[in-house]
Amino acid sequence: MIKKILVLIFVSIFLNSCGWSDDPVVTSWLTKQETANISIEVPSSWYVISDKENILPKAKDWEIELAVSSDSVVNWFANNLLILSDDLQTYVTSSEFSMLNNIWAQTDYLDYTELDSKEFTYLDEEKSVLYTFEAKYNLDTPKLKFLQTAHICDQNKAYFLTLALPTTVKDTSKYEEFMATFACK
Repeated sequence: MIKKILVLIFVSIFLNSCGWSDDPVVTSWLTKQETANISIEVPSSWYVISDKENILPKAKDWEIELAVSSDSVVNWFANNLLILSDDLQTYVTSSEFSMLNNIWAQTDYLDYTELDSKEFTYLDEEKSVLYTFEAKYNLDTPKLKFLQTAHICDQNKAYFLTLALPTTVKDTSKYEEFMATFACK
């Protein structure tokens, strides 16, 4: 009986000394980015574009809420996510707002080709529509793949998410995964 007790004590000491701890283990490939109004998890290797007013094109009536980019540049392009915000004058759902912006995208982008549209649910259970399409910003830029969706917060604040990727990306599921982490504060 004493041998069994000693073995149990030894095993528990051994297990505690071999890594059983309360320290969290980071296994996610994402890291949280926050502004005063929103949060989203983006790939850990991406960085926040801090000089967004001088680097990014002006967004008509929108405010640039957050801009993040991959640190990997291939063929003069880095994957990036732009989140724009605007105050709403009329109540619309996230799905309706996403659909309206897709109509705008069809006329504002060049060589627009829709690849997919589907119901999209954020982790906070907000439902929207996610559009995947290929298009060009202008005559000088290459055709890119875009994932676009919207999220309405407090019925009066619209957030429009646009992720730009090279057209060679076929599986967008990991990008959809981190876009779904968008949340209002």
